[in-house]
Amino acid sequence: MELEGKKIIVTGGGSGIAAGTVKGYVRAGAQVVFCDVNDEGGRATEEAANAQENVTGKATYIHCDITDKTAVQEFFAKAIELMGGLDVLANIAGVERNKPAEDFEKDDIDFVFGVNFNGTVWTNQEAYKYFKANGIEGAIINYASDTGLTGMPNGAIYASSKAAVLGWTRTIAMDWARESNVRCNCVNPAIKTPMYKYWLETADPAFVEAYKAGLKQQFPIDGDMGDVDRDLVPVMVFLASDGSRFINGQTICVNGGLIMVR
Repeated sequence: MELEGKKIIVTGGGSGIAAGTVKGYVRAGAQVVFCDVNDEGGRATEEAANAQENVTGKATYIHCDITDKTAVQEFFAKAIELMGGLDVLANIAGVERNKPAEDFEKDDIDFVFGVNFNGTVWTNQEAYKYFKANGIEGAIINYASDTGLTGMPNGAIYASSKAAVLGWTRTIAMDWARESNVRCNCVNPAIKTPMYKYWLETADPAFVEAYKAGLKQQFPIDGDMGDVDRDLVPVMVFLASDGSRFINGQTICVNGGLIMVR
């Protein structure tokens, strides 16, 4: 299996893209410790990942709020002890708040940046400290968004937080690769999540029909956002594998052609 023997930490694994990634890493043979603040979702992901047939990997859930630097340090210590090491960090946890730009309050900024940017910094620092101290050519995979490149109506704070993740990742990709051969890349996904599917089921049918009619103009492939297992997990497995060793500082858009980064 492509990730046999790899030791991986994943954030945000209680639902959506991160939950799919945890299960995909386990299928590929990795030992995975993942965190979330949603304990019910985290336990469900752990059970589903370990119940897959013919897998040699294993998933373990630990509660952690990645906005809390001390909690992140404690989580990494537990995860590394449990796995006996660390090779890859996939930092996927993210949140969003939408309203007109002029209406955002300090609480909105603290909440969104706390998870999306501060959480990226705290988790990346802990992974790198371990890699550097132990001479490991590890991999860090951060999650940004196409909105960090293009902006987002009613999502100025979310888009700003993701632009910050892109800038942070490009910088550490230079610094940490020069120091320790640690590679750091960003993924910009346009993938269906449970939240997206719920919105399709509950939004005004006329609006949804008009929305779907315009999707082909946005997404050249399939005319829709992608599927976690089919379209995203293989990319995540590759970025965690030794086959991606010479890919560093890149923004990888898994979005069907919605945005084409040069």
